[in-house]
Amino acid sequence: MWRNKVSLAGLFVLLFLFSLPGYAASPLDGFDPNANDSVLSLAVQPDGKIVVGGYFTQIGGQPRNKIARLNADGSLDTTFNPNANGDVYSLAVQPDGKIVVGGYFTQIGGQTRNRIARLNADGTLDTTFVDPNANSSVRSFAVQPDGKIVVGGLFTSIGGQTRNYIARLNVDGSLDTTFDPNANSYVDSLAVQPDGKIVVGGDFTSIGGQTRNRVARLNADGSLDATFDPNANSVVWSLAVQPDGKIVVGGLFTQIGGQTRNKIARLKADGSLDTTFDPNANGGVSSLAVQPDGKIVVVGDFTSIGGQTRNYIARLNADGSLDGVAPKR
Repeated sequence: MWRNKVSLAGLFVLLFLFSLPGYAASPLDGFDPNANDSVLSLAVQPDGKIVVGGYFTQIGGQPRNKIARLNADGSLDTTFNPNANGDVYSLAVQPDGKIVVGGYFTQIGGQTRNRIARLNADGTLDTTFVDPNANSSVRSFAVQPDGKIVVGGLFTSIGGQTRNYIARLNVDGSLDTTFDPNANSYVDSLAVQPDGKIVVGGDFTSIGGQTRNRVARLNADGSLDATFDPNANSVVWSLAVQPDGKIVVGGLFTQIGGQTRNKIARLKADGSLDTTFDPNANGGVSSLAVQPDGKIVVVGDFTSIGGQTRNYIARLNADGSLDGVAPKR
């Protein structure tokens, strides 16, 4: 179920990030954290440090169990060592600098925390954040502007109550009992729009009490946005909302919005297919990131995208064409 090659891809995304304005280092500036196993998630802090999570037990030449923080040059931040006892799949840095961590661990920061926890900026456990106690893995987060945290994964119970694959936590980690979209299969990707609506991707075929195939949008209260129904024919692994409201979607699908789209597509704000965008990847797209200049970094199992050979990572122009390839005349 889980994506392959995200380890290599995640580190390549870091290299792309370091090529953006505001970073002094270049992509070839010696950045080599050297993890001994897969890196599945990352979050860049405002100070340029990078929190990474995954399967690894060593990084930067030192033991680090499943979670670590890198300095901006890629060296290990030796002051940060939360020490999770199980894999870390998802990370989010809050505006106050605290770090939400999700995965399959049952202990982190020296205390029991079942699949979800929050760390202080120094890596110690935030004990003000109660243990939400998810009964299976947490795969994705979206932190809302009000501080509430939308959570997706494989769980069917969280906060002591039934919640099928998606839930929302209050700022203190307790369950938001007003929010219960009730998906019928796992949720792997979440994105909060500027208007507060929540885009959801995964392998579900029902959410909010209605048929929705692998991608849906919820209103801020968790009810289904009935106007939005892209209808993907296979799993959606990744979502990215552009500043113009369009939504880039990646996964294993070969059809979405009623048309053929191989593994990657873009939706208009109303959920209809953006027919001008068709990069056509030959393998699954596991992660997406929209850069400040509008270009789109794409990571996955593909070896071809945009009509050219690209192994596991590529960057697209805003129109979906491959970055660095001269347009056809």
